[in-house]
Amino acid sequence: MNALTETLTGLSTREQVVLVAGSAVALVILLYTLAWRPWQADLNRLRIQVPEKEQTLDWMQAQAAQVDSLKKSSNSAAEQTGLPLLTLVERSANQVEIRKAITRMAPGDKDNQVRVWMDKADFDLWLRWLKALKAAGIEVADANIDRASKNKVNIRATLQR
Repeated sequence: MNALTETLTGLSTREQVVLVAGSAVALVILLYTLAWRPWQADLNRLRIQVPEKEQTLDWMQAQAAQVDSLKKSSNSAAEQTGLPLLTLVERSANQVEIRKAITRMAPGDKDNQVRVWMDKADFDLWLRWLKALKAAGIEVADANIDRASKNKVNIRATLQR
């Protein structure tokens, strides 16, 4: 440290001013590149991500509400197991909002079966409907599913209790 102090005092006043000014500029550049610039980049990234995350949260809350309503509908369907199979299938299709895709419903070959024909049904709704049917004690005995378009399917299924 003494050697550094002796070297600095040995410089002329003009050289000392240039050295201090250069050190200040170097310090400002270091602070900018190591602190300010990364902080601004993170801030810009967060300004973009926060609205996206808020949209995701809104969507998830809407889905949670839908899940709650499906749970309630599946519980009520489970309570109605004394009803005819065709009636249960019809009610659960209306509750899950897939009824509009059903083109035909008829009793199956056996007493405890129902045959269902669906055209351009939303595949996600179909899966939700199957879950509601399963809660009511109804399962798929046989199914033929063909893709109609993106996320839309044509279904021929036999459901049984």
